[in-house]
Amino acid sequence: MNMKQWLVQPQRKLGPLGLVVLLVVSSLVTPLSLDMYTPAVPHMAELFSTSTGMVNLTLVGYFLFFAVGLLLFGPVSDRYGRRPVLLAGVLVYTVGSAFCALSLDIWMFIFFRVVQALGAGAVSAVATAIVKDAFVPQKRAAILSLVQIMFVIGPVLAPFLGALIMQVVNWRMTFVALGAVGVGCCTLAVMFEETLPAEKRFEGSVFSSLGRLGVVARNKGFASFLGIVGLFNLPFMAYIAVGSYIYISFFGLSEIEYSLFFAAAALLTAAGPVIWLKVSKHISARRFTSILLAVALGSGAAMLLVGELTPVLFCLTFLVFAMTEACVRPYSTDILLSQQESDAGAASSLINFAHTAIGCVGMALAVLPWPNYVVGVGSLVVVTMAFAGICWIALLKSRILLPGIKDDMPKDAGEEAGARIPVQDRAQ
Repeated sequence: MNMKQWLVQPQRKLGPLGLVVLLVVSSLVTPLSLDMYTPAVPHMAELFSTSTGMVNLTLVGYFLFFAVGLLLFGPVSDRYGRRPVLLAGVLVYTVGSAFCALSLDIWMFIFFRVVQALGAGAVSAVATAIVKDAFVPQKRAAILSLVQIMFVIGPVLAPFLGALIMQVVNWRMTFVALGAVGVGCCTLAVMFEETLPAEKRFEGSVFSSLGRLGVVARNKGFASFLGIVGLFNLPFMAYIAVGSYIYISFFGLSEIEYSLFFAAAALLTAAGPVIWLKVSKHISARRFTSILLAVALGSGAAMLLVGELTPVLFCLTFLVFAMTEACVRPYSTDILLSQQESDAGAASSLINFAHTAIGCVGMALAVLPWPNYVVGVGSLVVVTMAFAGICWIALLKSRILLPGIKDDMPKDAGEEAGARIPVQDRAQ
């Protein structure tokens, strides 16, 4: 199958490769926006004459309103199409980035981080829905894996570029660079051709389209599996929030040394989606999920035991956990999207919102008064993965239908579960 056969509908201007590039650039928006200025975070309180708590709002606030954008704009794209929402999101993101660079005080900075986040949320929600619309089912997992690799590579480049920019110019130029990314994404979005035909769009009002979120959320298999895999994001985003403090303040590294440790871990984590593509030929998603949960729990225990000793040991123990998070995201997203025959925008919104909202909780928990942040991140890994494991066992023992994970259910159980969750309800 050549690449043209990957698409359900042709992209005459972008082509299949151009569409993939658009999805990749869209996936880079969030990690770059979160991580590029993290080398400056420990110094931002002094720069703006404010507290570290206020500075942390620039991270938590971004993540929170990114989640709001995800939740709002996916269903709106089911009503009006993907292209207008994508274009609007990219423009809002670009404007927000520019005004972040011009911020005169911490409140102005926080406000335009929120604007930036809402635009990024619209872009991310629509991008995931486009994968469902545009690509044949056999290729979705591969595309989602590629996008996930880029989502991981973003943090490889971002802190290093941010530290380099700070050495040469100042933190404001990081947001100028993010604005440039927005301009590039906007150029590709203008060339993008609609993937949701008018006859397949939701025909109700905007408020009714938002109500489709509830319809999708009532799919018990969808909601249960999403809750479990979403928990991987809690300790991961806790690390994003306090990683600079751990390497710079706790271990005493420079901004450049921090960025190198951060980048090394992120680069190796990029192998996660590739690992799934390889092992999926030999192992089921069900068994692989069980293995990932066990490995993640073990990595948290190791972090608590030896993570405080050296930055290398902390990096290695967190790397193991980060690898599990990178492995689980592509195939779980494909399975979740497959639960919905329509309402891809609403499903995409809920998937990304759950990961983001859970990650936002992790970022808030990360700054609790732990003995130190290494103990905080390690404790969050252990507690979260233990809870996820218990929920996973309960889901497997339940009679909830979840195609792609529980395909080996007895026929009568599947029929009973299907009777409780009718196909038309899952599709609506």
